[in-house]
Amino acid sequence: MDELVKKTGQLLAMPRVVSDVLQLLDDQESELTAIADCLAQDPALVALLLRLANSPAFATLRRVESVSHALSLLGRDPVRRLVIAGAVSRASDRLPSQSLLPLEVFWRHSAYCAVIARLLAEGRGRHGKALADSVFLGGLLHDLGQLVLFSQQPEAAHRAFLCSLGEPDTLTPEAAERAELGFNHAELGSALAEHWGLPPLLCAMLRYHHSPLLAPEEFHEAVALVHLANTGAHLAELDSRDWDDAPPIEPQLWESLQIEPQSVLDAVEQAQFRVLSVEALREPEAS
Repeated sequence: MDELVKKTGQLLAMPRVVSDVLQLLDDQESELTAIADCLAQDPALVALLLRLANSPAFATLRRVESVSHALSLLGRDPVRRLVIAGAVSRASDRLPSQSLLPLEVFWRHSAYCAVIARLLAEGRGRHGKALADSVFLGGLLHDLGQLVLFSQQPEAAHRAFLCSLGEPDTLTPEAAERAELGFNHAELGSALAEHWGLPPLLCAMLRYHHSPLLAPEEFHEAVALVHLANTGAHLAELDSRDWDDAPPIEPQLWESLQIEPQSVLDAVEQAQFRVLSVEALREPEAS
């Protein structure tokens, strides 16, 4: 896995402007104009950031017209997450093309997961709303490791996929990946995020979205929301409300989060209206 992270980290290396902008966003003394000027060095990233901020997936209440407007309207933390999302989504274009997990399919599932996680967080009162942007980003990138596996290790990833299909009652896709590769896509995605120096909360959401009970206590709620949202995203894609059509949810989470199953189904319903397309992630220059 370390070799794959190193190889992929080089292939998907973040532009220098991204690290410069993230440093400025972390510095509370930095001027908003300095952040906007730094981002302006990468017009394609600016376009992608604004399209994502104005997309049905993110669902801002007011149209975001510029980087400065985004900073004043959304705040530093949401813009930081949008920059990360934009940089990672654009970098994914550099992965070798493959047919097992097309980018359009990957980003559609990711967008559903992001929107559902955000809706679930927003339904949890003031504390939940503080997590909304974080779980949106976690949902958006939760399966990054899977995309890397299918593009960098397609034969092994496909064998693992077929094994899990052949034994659906006894072998989860993550267990099949581990048996084939020695690690699974959640561990790979988290390791790649750590390699890029992304926030620990984001790394935890990637690492534990299939095993939320193992997440560190400080990250438990956010990880659990992404876990629920991943199942909801599968239901949304299939236009199903049958829990058997999607990955199982850890039963303990209903009580620990005090969330009713119907709340997830309601979020699925809302997400299907919000996620009209994933153009904001795929075609920043499109009209």
